[in-house]
Amino acid sequence: MFVLALAPHAFGDTNATKPEVAASTPEHLAQAFIQYGLAFTGEFVIAPGPICSFAGAPQCILGTGGGLTLRVGRRLRGPWYVGGAYEFTKMDSSQLYRVGILQQLRVEGRYYISTGRSIEPYVMATVGANSYGNLWGIDTGGPLFGIALGTEFQLSTYIVLGLAVSYRALFMSRFTDSANTTRPPGDVGPGFAHLIGIDLILETRDPF
Repeated sequence: MFVLALAPHAFGDTNATKPEVAASTPEHLAQAFIQYGLAFTGEFVIAPGPICSFAGAPQCILGTGGGLTLRVGRRLRGPWYVGGAYEFTKMDSSQLYRVGILQQLRVEGRYYISTGRSIEPYVMATVGANSYGNLWGIDTGGPLFGIALGTEFQLSTYIVLGLAVSYRALFMSRFTDSANTTRPPGDVGPGFAHLIGIDLILETRDPF
């Protein structure tokens, strides 16, 4: 009995020495992850900007579309995620392009709101660049910025589903389309197109 009483002191009582924070910290907040995956994306044009909105403009060259977004980033210990995204979407070009492709390259930062459950909402900010043209060509483009609200559901330790709704402002420089129309014309300055994006996200995590 004397030996048994001394055993925890001789070999260390793991329950006594284990920090309390480890018991209360969710696994995905206690370590860093590489997080990557894809999203099915819908882009809804709420205001195409000067490239369509000018006197005597023919049909609009930038309409609603859909495509894919590829993401990779690092989920830091705690509530932060920093990563990059590449998105390509086929947009309705009113037949002015055979296939109008909008491309976006973005840096994204997320701040997660911990709930202690498998569902975590987040807010996200993005900056980057965009281009638009026929197929994979570049006729116009410029910088972009955006904000988003999203939520993430943890299917397992390493797989998550997500849904995000984003607002993005994309600068479109002056260009000449396939019908020889200058967009916008010389007496109108270039400007921003405004879009709402909806992402259905599937991502996986690898411990880092």
